[in-house]
Amino acid sequence: MTKCNLDCNTCTSSHASIQEMHSRAQELGINTTFDRYEDQQPQCKFGTEGVCCQLCSHGPCRITPKSPRAICGASADTIVARNLLRLECHGLSAYCHQFEEAIDTLRATALGKTPYEIREEGKLKELAAALGIDTNKDTKALAINVADAMLHELRKETREPLKLVEAFAPKSRIAIWKDLGIIPGGPLSELRDAMTMTMSNINTNPVSLLLTTMRLSIATGYMGLIGTTIIQDILLGNPGIGKAEADLGTLDPDTVNIVAHGHVPYVAVAVLNVIAEDEELNRLAKEAGATGIKLYGSMDTGQELLQRMNTVGKGFAGQLGNWLTQELMVATGAVDLVMMDLNCSIPGLKLAADKFHTQLVSVSHVLRMDGVDTNLDYVPEKVYEQAKELVEMAIETYKKRGTVNAVQIPRYKSEIIAGVGIESLLGVLGGSLDPLLDVIKSGSIKGITAVVGCTNNRNGHDSASLTLIKELLKKDILVITSGCVSSGAQIEGLQTLDAIKYAGPKLQEVCKVLQVPPVLNFGSCIDIGRITMAVAAIANALGVDPSQLPVAASAPEYLEQKAVADGVFALSFGLLTHLGPIPPVVGGPTVTKILTEDIEGLVGGKVNVEQDMVKAAEQIEAHIMAKREKLGI
Repeated sequence: MTKCNLDCNTCTSSHASIQEMHSRAQELGINTTFDRYEDQQPQCKFGTEGVCCQLCSHGPCRITPKSPRAICGASADTIVARNLLRLECHGLSAYCHQFEEAIDTLRATALGKTPYEIREEGKLKELAAALGIDTNKDTKALAINVADAMLHELRKETREPLKLVEAFAPKSRIAIWKDLGIIPGGPLSELRDAMTMTMSNINTNPVSLLLTTMRLSIATGYMGLIGTTIIQDILLGNPGIGKAEADLGTLDPDTVNIVAHGHVPYVAVAVLNVIAEDEELNRLAKEAGATGIKLYGSMDTGQELLQRMNTVGKGFAGQLGNWLTQELMVATGAVDLVMMDLNCSIPGLKLAADKFHTQLVSVSHVLRMDGVDTNLDYVPEKVYEQAKELVEMAIETYKKRGTVNAVQIPRYKSEIIAGVGIESLLGVLGGSLDPLLDVIKSGSIKGITAVVGCTNNRNGHDSASLTLIKELLKKDILVITSGCVSSGAQIEGLQTLDAIKYAGPKLQEVCKVLQVPPVLNFGSCIDIGRITMAVAAIANALGVDPSQLPVAASAPEYLEQKAVADGVFALSFGLLTHLGPIPPVVGGPTVTKILTEDIEGLVGGKVNVEQDMVKAAEQIEAHIMAKREKLGI
């Protein structure tokens, strides 16, 4: 890990570039996420434990030894289970929004009204078959039929099981979920029922609330994650392995710099098309004094482009970082325009932009930021013209660069190897999973751990995830990443061939033979669905349930509601699921015991909340070795 000699007081980032820019931000009087986190200490113990309820006007109620029941009589377990389900609802609703946007984009593309195209006809037919649609149709008609069918799946009643679960979930999982009564119907109907349950005094049974949380997580997994991923692959192409750069040092001081920030790639792809095709805009950029125009990624939107550098990501200039980087990428003074889509654009981004010339623009109709008046909401049929307008804005903003504060770009950057998916991984393996299964059976790779999700200040900007990853590698455990964790690993050089040195001796040999890093980037948060499909493929190849595999999942720095939905899906899928920080449920002793112990007997997975990442790695290794022993390998 690169060290920084600057004294940054409140900055707990693992990255030298962020430490340097945080020091600059302090000099300029910019109060960042790192500073505001310290200002909030100490934080509310009742909120941390999940035992605060604000659902009715009698409250807020908080559970204490003196008052072990809320005014209505609700127990701590009822309150924490109900709060957890409400978090799950938020996560699923955000994924439903992105999923419906993908459906709209697929339909508009089939009608020839977008700059995208049907790149993966095979996946279109696979999805059509899963939905019960006759695949003997021309591509346009088939895409429209699929879009219509997916929209129906999204909106149908809860009593109608989801077809994607029936088509793509392992049969062993389906049997378990049927026994528990948690196979979901239409996600929007599931959300309606769950939000009704979590009102005051409707469903107060902690076990019922937890089962409903798991039911919604399965809808999240197969519609919000896997469904969205398949549609995006159809439109933008399968992941393809390629190289790029990461960290703030990738910013070019001589170009008009646009940042795609968020989770949804469509506007970013259109901007890349405009940069490549529009000679007039490139001429205007040079007249303004720039040498050209570049698009950079931030958070998951950037990860989506990294995944597809061989298709729609051509011309992509690099990945700047994850959500805790956003204020400090602006503090370089080299960012001219930030396109904000969907979630994780924080109010503090505007406070940082006010110190510079940077223009912020929302490109999603659900995103409105206090103080930002420029909104250009994504419309599939208009996106190419919208992209041109965004580039024009960036050129005009570039002309103001340096008029408020000077440009200061850290020197740090790292190479990335990205673009891993089932198809590209099979390409590396020669077209079959057999080589991977062979090295797992032989013990050259003990197992696989997906280290995914967000980053936060409580665990120290990427420090928990980086520590866990390196400890797992030492133990010959292959690591897969997606989401903000990926950016942290990329900045520290863990997704390059040089990172092989961090692995144990047996894993080193495997990586050298295959010429892959020991930390494989599967992309964005949405790509947790892609990881799930890979795990299912391995389970099917071995003829076992996913819960029997030497596999684990960890979100060592999870942040918000979508991450909760992702984590509960991993648990429902039968995986040991390690979480940090400790989720806000520990105020309910029965709920805590169910999640960390009892649930393993029902679904095969359980929650681990060890916050010492060295110990967590040891516990994950012990879990993997126990699974190997039971499989006889």
